[in-house]
Amino acid sequence: MIRTLSLRNWRSYEDLNLQLQPGTTFVVAPNGVGKTSLVYGLAWAVFGDHSGIDPKNSVRAGTTTAEVDVELDLPDDRRLVVRRTAKRRGTPTASYEIDGQRRTEAFANSELAEALGIELPIASRLAMMLGGGNEAAQAFLKLEGHLHQAFGVAHLLHATETAESFAKDAAKRRAAVRSTTKRRMDNRAAIEREIADLETEVSRLIDRAAELEHLRDAAAAQTASVARHLALADQRERYLQQRSQLLGAIEGLLGRTFSRDTDHSIAASLRQELQTSQGTVGEMTERAIHARSTAAAADQALQLLDAEDAICPTCMRPLARHERFSAVSVHQAHQRDARAEIQRLDEERNARQAHLQAVSRMLAQLEALQPSDTDVARLDLPNPDAAEALYQQAVADLDEHNRRLGAAQSDLASLKARIASDDEIRAQDEVLRAAYRREAAALASAKALRYAADHIIDTRIEPLANELRERWKHLFTANGLTFSSDGSIARLRDGQELPWNTLSGGERTWARIVTHLIVMGATTSLPFAWFDEPLEHLDPRLRHAVAATLATATAGGSPRQLLVTTYEHAIAKQLADAVDDASVISLRESVASIS
Repeated sequence: MIRTLSLRNWRSYEDLNLQLQPGTTFVVAPNGVGKTSLVYGLAWAVFGDHSGIDPKNSVRAGTTTAEVDVELDLPDDRRLVVRRTAKRRGTPTASYEIDGQRRTEAFANSELAEALGIELPIASRLAMMLGGGNEAAQAFLKLEGHLHQAFGVAHLLHATETAESFAKDAAKRRAAVRSTTKRRMDNRAAIEREIADLETEVSRLIDRAAELEHLRDAAAAQTASVARHLALADQRERYLQQRSQLLGAIEGLLGRTFSRDTDHSIAASLRQELQTSQGTVGEMTERAIHARSTAAAADQALQLLDAEDAICPTCMRPLARHERFSAVSVHQAHQRDARAEIQRLDEERNARQAHLQAVSRMLAQLEALQPSDTDVARLDLPNPDAAEALYQQAVADLDEHNRRLGAAQSDLASLKARIASDDEIRAQDEVLRAAYRREAAALASAKALRYAADHIIDTRIEPLANELRERWKHLFTANGLTFSSDGSIARLRDGQELPWNTLSGGERTWARIVTHLIVMGATTSLPFAWFDEPLEHLDPRLRHAVAATLATATAGGSPRQLLVTTYEHAIAKQLADAVDDASVISLRESVASIS
């Protein structure tokens, strides 16, 4: 039973706290105040996703989250508290407490379903009639699975379906065995002729297999040849590209063209240039050595001439002052000329040395080139895609042929086995008789199980159907209703069943309300139910009758608590005054007051 309900920023409510009592409570308010918002909040609080309510669309305008809290007593006297938060963006969250102890969602839902005696998705459909009575009554309740479970025939019906399925399978097997037995009883001579034809066909297929293998191998060889030609062409193109680049560098280095020369003649020219450059470098080295000797001699002579008693570096005689100055001038000139010659020779030798290294490097690159032995042009190559397609087709043809050969060999072996012994025919006949026995036993079991299930369903559903018919007759005086085991309702007229859609809107609303109450009381432990605006769209006489039915619905204790929203304040107040278990809650501008 619901104890308290709190709504914060939920649809039309900024903050609402309600305490609910046992019995029938009429929640009265004008349209637009929030009756439906209240019931939707209560439904989502208790059943969450099973309520079918999208909480994102229920967040109050101007806010980002909405909170709903519900406190309810389970039928075993434990207290369950559920707190849910809806977010305009993001996933809703929820917390659960049972007797003050935090529990997981799975545990709480399991305990709630066990306490209510019904699975939560079905409980939400039975406990709620949302969207207004006229709109909610348009659809069926879809109670077949629940009623079968509640009547204890779910396993019996499953066994019936299994037996029926087994009977169908036995019939198929029996038909297959019978067909096989009939073929085995065919004329032996005809079977032997078929064997002879198959042996000829197998021999032909074996010969054809050898031909196809040859075609496959030829296609594989062509594919490999195409691959080799492509490799040779790529090698030739790489060689020509590398040779062209290297030839341009050699021509730039040697200052001459080699466009018509062979690699051998170009290499000979590079070796000749290498030899010439080496000779030039050697000659420059000797000249540099001689210039360094001259510079050293000039340095030594200037050292001898630097003293006061200087002597001639050549004839080793003492020199007069004017002779010493003249000798110094001469040897300094020799020193400058020698050093200038050394610098010039070093620069030329370094340049020649770099030239020599470049020639040597290009000669090595030329000798490293790997020319193609075959002058093959890419345009003359076979089409590689065509070659591959030819090979794949040959493989596919061979595979298909081998499949046909295998099938023919299998058929041949099967035919030979069929005529191997008459004992097999007799054994097959016994298999056929066993198949008949299995089929008959399965059909008898299925028929007995179906009869037992139907008998239980009729026995259990008939009291509910009788109560529905009596209530209908009491209210409408004639034209009763029938209630089936799948939860569907039809009108009975002149011994015929008329479908649900032949009832008027008011008749469907009343029938749905009574069906909720009857099925809840007979098959569940649900202590509460909520009907959103069931009185609206009814004519005055039916409105008073339905309101009276709802006001007294909790008198028998199932359900213990009923919540009904309406704007019919006068009717609700009149019934609250007349019925002990009925009360009224008036909602005005999101503020609840009990009257």
